[in-house]
Amino acid sequence: MSKQINFKGNGNKEEEEDPAKEILESLNNDDSYDSFVTPPPSQLTYSRNDGQLILDEQDQDLSASHHRRASNENMLSAQLSQWTYNNNRATLQKAISHVSDLLDKIDQENEERPMFLIQEDDVNKLNVLQPHLKLEGTYTVKHDKSFNLDKAALAKLFHSQVQVAKKHLSSLKIRLDDMSSKVFITGDVNTGKSAFCNSLLRRRLLPEDQLPCTNVFCEILESRDNNNLEEVHAIPLRLATTVKDVPAIYDIHNRTTYDIFPLSSLPELVQRNDKYVLLKIYIKDDKVSPEKSLLRNGIVDISLMDSPGLNIDSLQTAEVMAKQEEIDLVIFVVNAENQLTLSAKEFISLASTEKKFMFFVVKKFDKIRDKQRCKDLILKQIKDLSPESHKRANEFVHFISSPESDINSPRAGNGPDGDPDPGDDGGEYNSADPDFDHLQSSIRNFVLKKRSLSKLLPVKTYIAKLLTDAEIISKANLKLFEEEDKQLDKELQELEPVLNEAQNKTGYLTMKIEHIAENAIYSCYEFTKSQINSSLELTYDELPSYQGVSRIHDFVFSTEQCIRDKIKSNVISSEQFARMQTEKTVNELESLGKQELGDEFMKERSFQSDLMFTKRIHTVSKKINVRMSIMDFFAPSWSSFVSYIGWSLSVPLLTSGESQNTADKTGAVVKKTVPGILGLKEYPLVQYFSRPSLLFTSRLPTMAIYSVGGSKLMSNIAYNGLRLTSVNSLKKIASPLLILASLLGVAYLIHDLPRALPLNLLRKYKRKLKELDFVHQNAERISREVRVVLKVPIREIYTSCEAVVEKKRAIKREIEDKRASNALSMTFFNRLLAKSQTQLTIVQNINLDID
Repeated sequence: MSKQINFKGNGNKEEEEDPAKEILESLNNDDSYDSFVTPPPSQLTYSRNDGQLILDEQDQDLSASHHRRASNENMLSAQLSQWTYNNNRATLQKAISHVSDLLDKIDQENEERPMFLIQEDDVNKLNVLQPHLKLEGTYTVKHDKSFNLDKAALAKLFHSQVQVAKKHLSSLKIRLDDMSSKVFITGDVNTGKSAFCNSLLRRRLLPEDQLPCTNVFCEILESRDNNNLEEVHAIPLRLATTVKDVPAIYDIHNRTTYDIFPLSSLPELVQRNDKYVLLKIYIKDDKVSPEKSLLRNGIVDISLMDSPGLNIDSLQTAEVMAKQEEIDLVIFVVNAENQLTLSAKEFISLASTEKKFMFFVVKKFDKIRDKQRCKDLILKQIKDLSPESHKRANEFVHFISSPESDINSPRAGNGPDGDPDPGDDGGEYNSADPDFDHLQSSIRNFVLKKRSLSKLLPVKTYIAKLLTDAEIISKANLKLFEEEDKQLDKELQELEPVLNEAQNKTGYLTMKIEHIAENAIYSCYEFTKSQINSSLELTYDELPSYQGVSRIHDFVFSTEQCIRDKIKSNVISSEQFARMQTEKTVNELESLGKQELGDEFMKERSFQSDLMFTKRIHTVSKKINVRMSIMDFFAPSWSSFVSYIGWSLSVPLLTSGESQNTADKTGAVVKKTVPGILGLKEYPLVQYFSRPSLLFTSRLPTMAIYSVGGSKLMSNIAYNGLRLTSVNSLKKIASPLLILASLLGVAYLIHDLPRALPLNLLRKYKRKLKELDFVHQNAERISREVRVVLKVPIREIYTSCEAVVEKKRAIKREIEDKRASNALSMTFFNRLLAKSQTQLTIVQNINLDID
């Protein structure tokens, strides 16, 4: 009676204890279990498609007759080993999901708040997530201390590295799901990789030459997956551009995804890298027993991958680098004469991020004279690149002579497909090289018997390195953020008094410039008022010359024009004063600004005072007009009349109110000359003859009246004598006196025209200016212009002061924002540290030493 026992590992501790007990009980209770030895079937394979062992029809009877020949202990050990393998595989699959999520969160955190990245050193060296920058053949910049990238640039590099890690995790998950194993044979160009592959297969399958002949990736599989047909499936470049694209394109059941060729076409196909990206070679590996067959071993499906040599060209080298992500085991072929090249070191370093163990096959060792020195040099290189492989060098580092000579023995085929005479392969293969036999045994033992090491260990190693990187990054960032927070606190404390001082200083400066500007504006306003008001305080000398009654119209027009010109002139002088005052104030403000804010203040600005008041708003001639009347020609007053009849030698001074008499225009006393006594000093004597009306400005009319009237009066007095007081005498005297007074009055009015007309006009203009509010409007206009001009330096000072304070505030805000950002980052890295340590403990506790 046979029993089938299934195991499902889900990581539960209770389930880890129960299966062994159940297996043992089932085996002890089964009486039909006897000790026996099962001879291996000749046609036993593991189906890649079905995931189970398949026996040929001729072996079915053998299987039925020897179904249970193994001992209970061996069966229990095998079942437990398989259960543990499945359980570990499930745990690693979960770990891949957890680590992928952690990488997403790290990448998101790095994008939002670029984190500190560890510089490469011996203590805190990142295994996987260290950004690499290639500069003229140098992959890192750790040796160049002068080369530094900012956080943003490093964040982009780190993002690329995270994406590479996530992509590699996806490849690892696919490899975990794939029950088969893949062996990758690679090395430098022309090291005999194809010959070594032929030696492992014990047939001359791949073409060999002294020159590089393999330019296309070749994957060798057992023909059972291809209906036992030996042929080549060539995947063209038109369907897949890289080897990584092949799994998504190639379908063995869809012949449109590949071209079919016989094995004899391989010498030509391996050269066609311009047409094909991958050659899938299906062969029958049934010429030897399963104990010695690598592909048809009866335990697990295996495929061999032969690659083009490194350094053939950059594209193929990059393809080889990328292909190792999909491989479970790497066999690196080294030429003993050349040792490890730069590309070889790069490949091994890249592969060692996940593969703890790699096989190193050193060929042509028999051609080296000093073999021990060669061994020491190569082992030293391997120790630096793959320390674990070096520790177990007896198992993973092999020095062989010419294993390809074995396939030239009579027991091996020498045809183009390696099997011209099938009858020759019936016996066992006897190797003549014990080193090569040891190599074959090590590879077979590692791939078939130590599946946990070959299949699961690379996954565990890579995940552990990623989690270790996350732990290192978390600890380093927490430490750096704490140090940065202390520095930020110190900077914030130092900034507070500086900010307060800047605020007080700028506040005092703004008050001072406002005071200076207001004083300048006020002085311009008051000066304009004073100037316009004084424009109507005219003296006789400032008025136009009187040309007599005959030209009284010209005198009126010229007097009005003189008054308007005087007003306009004073307005212009006020503007000129405002220009000077503004320029002085601007220079003062600029000097003050440079003193307080630095020499760069208003360095590129210059003040041009001539641009002020370019728009003339002096509407004096248009708006300041007064209406004339006949009464404007007369302004009699007792003082002027008495002065006139008293032959006063003074000239009236035209101010507001009544005029005062002066000696002449200059104020000097008129000399006692005949023209001066007669009042003919004002004009040349010729003008008196040409313009008789000017005589009224002299004393001649008064003298004439006095002469005629006085003689008449004196004759009457002499004639009447003592009867002067009689009524009749008074009547006779009154008429001459009245006539005399009338004549004097008329003469006085005519004589007073040069004084009366300007005086009346000035009074009218004063009233007009007051009515129009002319003084205030112009003073306001000029002061407004000054204010507008002064706003420029004031605004510059305001802006500069605000910029100084805002700069300090911005620094403060930046520090505070940085502290807040650091707090978020520290929270994130604390969580990341806890999660990575927990997950790392789970992964490290996975025991793979179960074979």
